[in-house]
Amino acid sequence: MSLKLSYRDQVIFIVVMVILVIVAGFFLLIKPKFADVEVAKANLETKQQEKADVDAKIDTLPGIIDSLKAAAEEIDEKQKIFLDEAHPYVNETYIREALKDINIDITSMTTDYTTASELNRYTIEKAHILAYANKINADLYNELPQEVYDKYNGVEPPEYPSAIVGVTNMDVTFDSGVTSLDDIYDVMDRIADDEKTIILNTVSTEQDIDTEDEKRSTTINLTMYSIFPLNVEKVQEESTDIPPIETTADETAETTAAE
Repeated sequence: MSLKLSYRDQVIFIVVMVILVIVAGFFLLIKPKFADVEVAKANLETKQQEKADVDAKIDTLPGIIDSLKAAAEEIDEKQKIFLDEAHPYVNETYIREALKDINIDITSMTTDYTTASELNRYTIEKAHILAYANKINADLYNELPQEVYDKYNGVEPPEYPSAIVGVTNMDVTFDSGVTSLDDIYDVMDRIADDEKTIILNTVSTEQDIDTEDEKRSTTINLTMYSIFPLNVEKVQEESTDIPPIETTADETAETTAAE
């Protein structure tokens, strides 16, 4: 028995088969691609949000760099009073150069190796000198410094942090004439006038009566404070120009797929 389809049935059969192929192709090929596109879009949105966060942080970098430069300039002024952390020979050379114009003969220098020590800030807090009732009452527009209000309200003064610095002790012995103490005073004045953190602790002197030159032997004890200085010039070279972020190959592929 043979089944012969009419022309109309053949057309309907062909149309149904085409529809089945299209539907099957949609579910097998096109729909997964749509899912991949949705995943790519989601990844793209995540990356775009991450980029926005990074851009926001990058926008703050110029301000941070400017703050660092300002802080470096302030540090530069303060670190000038300290000696640079160095070998004892360098410290001895510094003292020799400082005293070279004085009419003395340095006979010995004994320098201890530098040790670390804690340096605390020396402050004297004002005790309600400015924070009295009449001044507060006369402050109609709240123009007084915050310090005045803090003192008036009994706010505790801030606790300043300590710093670690190098401490070097040195004994310098020199000969000078015995007719007067002017040479010794000159040495003391030169140390006192030096702009570095050099403290003259003690001065001991005696006349050597056994020598024909009648020299006076004097020993001074010094304490020298030193630090590892910040390279301010290097900090000032920092640029506020931030290079653009380069897109990786994976991010480019995801962006292309999403489009």
